Amino acid sequence: EVLFEDDHLAIVNKPSGLITSGNLFRTLENAIQDQVKLCKLKGALKWPRPVHRLDSATSGMVIISKSIAAHIKLGEMFKEKQITKTYRAIVQGDFPSNISIIDTEIHGKKSITQIKKISSSKSLRNNHLSHLQLKPITGRTHQLRIHLSEQGFPIVGDKQYGENGNILEHKGLFLSAIQLEFNHPIDHHTINVSIPFPEKFSSLMKRELEQFLKFEKK
Repeated sequence: EVLFEDDHLAIVNKPSGLITSGNLFRTLENAIQDQVKLCKLKGALKWPRPVHRLDSATSGMVIISKSIAAHIKLGEMFKEKQITKTYRAIVQGDFPSNISIIDTEIHGKKSITQIKKISSSKSLRNNHLSHLQLKPITGRTHQLRIHLSEQGFPIVGDKQYGENGNILEHKGLFLSAIQLEFNHPIDHHTINVSIPFPEKFSSLMKRELEQFLKFEKK
C-alpha cells in the first residue's frame, strides 16, 4: 500500500514477513516497482529505493526515495535523527507505567527508546500482555526488540529475543511502525503519515483475556 507519494519520495506499508532489500527476489524493493511511479525529474533514480530498513518480521511504514537528491538528504536526516518513527508493540508482562525511557547501551553504543504504555490485560499464557507505543531516538539494529527483552518484557512473537510461552506459531512479530514525521528533504514541508496498528494486536489481547476469564471461572 502506497500511503504518500510525490516526485521525490514515497511512503509504503510493508507487510510482515517481507525483507526490505537484498539479493533475493521477494523483497520490498522489488515489490514496489509496479506500485511506485518513477521520478520524471532531472536526477531521478533508475528505480525507487528504500531509504531505511525494517526487520523482515516487522510490519509498517518505510520511506522510498525516487530522486538522487532525496535519497542523499533522507540518509543524512536519519543520521541526524531528524525523522521521528513511532511503533506499536504487544509485549509479554505488565509493563510498568512509570518507565518512559530505556537507555541501556547496545553492543557498547548509546541507545535510547521512548516508551508509553497504552494498556495491559490479563493473559493465561503470559500472566499479562501490554500494548506499548515506542519511539526509537537512536537507530541500533533490533533496538526495540533488545531493549524490551532486556527489561524482561519481550515482544510477543520474537523468536530471537523472546521467551518460551510468548512465541505464537504463524502469528508473526507483534511490532509495527505506524507513524513517520519529518520535513520533506527537498521543499521542507512537514510530512506526517500514520496508519492504524494491526488488527491482530487487539485480537490477541482480547482472546488472551477471554481465555483467562474462562479459566478463572472453572
